[in-house]
Amino acid sequence: MSLTIKRMESQPTLFAARPTRLSLQQLSLGDAQNRAVSVNVWRNHALESIVSLAQPYFAFGRWQVAFNFGDYDDSLMFAGREAADLELLWLDSSRYLANTDFAAWSEWLLTRLSVLRAASNVPIIVATWLQNAEQYQRMQALVDTLPDIYFADIGSVCAEAGVELLDMRIAVATGSPVSNAAQPLLARKLACHWLPAALSPPIKALALDLDNTLHKGILGEDGIQGVELTPQHKALQESVKALQKKGIFLALVSRNERVDVEDLFAQRDDFPLKWDDFAATEVSWGSKASAIARVAQALRISPDAVLFVDDNIGELADVTSQLPQVHAIHAHENAELTRRALEYYPALWRWKVTADDVKRNQDMKANALREALLTEVTDPEEYLRNLQVTLVFNQSPQEHLSRLADLCKKTNQFNLAMRRFSLSELTERYNSENSAVACVQLKDRLSDSGIIAVIVAERHGDLLIIEELCISCRALGRQLEDTIVLWTIRHLPQFQTCEQVCFRVQHGPRNQPAQAWLAGYLQVAPDAVQEGLNGIPRQTLEQFTPVQSVQLIEE
Repeated sequence: MSLTIKRMESQPTLFAARPTRLSLQQLSLGDAQNRAVSVNVWRNHALESIVSLAQPYFAFGRWQVAFNFGDYDDSLMFAGREAADLELLWLDSSRYLANTDFAAWSEWLLTRLSVLRAASNVPIIVATWLQNAEQYQRMQALVDTLPDIYFADIGSVCAEAGVELLDMRIAVATGSPVSNAAQPLLARKLACHWLPAALSPPIKALALDLDNTLHKGILGEDGIQGVELTPQHKALQESVKALQKKGIFLALVSRNERVDVEDLFAQRDDFPLKWDDFAATEVSWGSKASAIARVAQALRISPDAVLFVDDNIGELADVTSQLPQVHAIHAHENAELTRRALEYYPALWRWKVTADDVKRNQDMKANALREALLTEVTDPEEYLRNLQVTLVFNQSPQEHLSRLADLCKKTNQFNLAMRRFSLSELTERYNSENSAVACVQLKDRLSDSGIIAVIVAERHGDLLIIEELCISCRALGRQLEDTIVLWTIRHLPQFQTCEQVCFRVQHGPRNQPAQAWLAGYLQVAPDAVQEGLNGIPRQTLEQFTPVQSVQLIEE
């Protein structure tokens, strides 16, 4: 509990509008990190002081990060490279642009990124600053030409905060022209946004307390018109709503009378958040840990994808002691601090928001209607016919590889091999003759679920090995798993010459649904599925008949 309290007490310092060097250096959050990662740094100016300031943020996120610093090298030779979880290019662009124009430099940089991409399949971040909007757009276009490379715009971080990025007076002494004022901001951006967004499974849901979190006051004591929506609480609600529009699930977890809370949201027109914005609601006098566990189950996500926000440190400590995988932040009396803590909480920020992300909330709401329909009909064919289900199979999903990498990273329950393929690894297999990457889209009359499945296969002689099989939890429970998996594999070009299909299995903490599905075809008990390769005969797929009431489309 003491560590939880220490983390909560550190929030005003970590998430101040402008954190200071001294305040960060004085923080001590202990060493209870639960994730270790390594980062290769290829640079032409110093990063060490920023890494030092980033340490309390890493500790807050419970990360232990080892940075492998290369020598200062404008030529980016990547000498002495060793395996790491991430490659970071930390570049002073002015050293290049003083001697050449942007077009020539960017062309040269692309060749160096290609060399690094060929040597490494982990995410690459290019962090630098540029001179104008056109250069920023061209740099973004440049990194988009190669898989799994991200442009970290150092200049915009300082511009948004109103801080000067460069101070040439300190360049010689410190090895970098980045100003002292900019360094804490960049440390926070590096530790809270750039690295977690490239490496960490994302936060998928916010579980929000109500009283003294989303408004000031206590509903049961102050009444509907008595609770106050301060300007800071209004800004907090607006930022939460913005996250919801980007695909983050919202859940309300409150100790109140449910009818009072429903009346609050119905009558307070000034609240940016509305009752319908919440994908799950748990309003009762029971345990909040149990409520959050039910929220995760209702949203079909793991508790480690939930961020709990509450003004009561005792509640936070109780929840994190019972559900240690749940993330938590303290809702401060000054809601602006809470808003900023949400803004910077590791793994909540994304490099980009996809169309499928935006569909997530609507699709989850539609799931409630689907489940209600399932209780009304007993014939699975009639159920699917009523929903007007369409599956779209795509064996050339080049434009969707980024989404497929996200699916590999995010899926836990129906993820058979837990390979967590990166975008670079998927691209490599997509371009290989002996490999195949395929995906499936799902839609019905209630919603468009977008891409919900990815299959990665490799041919080895007369064996076709399914190296990865992921189905989004949003698509489970519709009795479509057989058609999604077997129909896709049967239409892969590599299937036509194989004699047996083998599924690679790795036991994970939550992938029992995928193992149970495979156990049915192996004719064994779910807990008897072994790690490694598990084969089923080719005839099983050839004789498979898809669900008749579903429209199947090949793209």
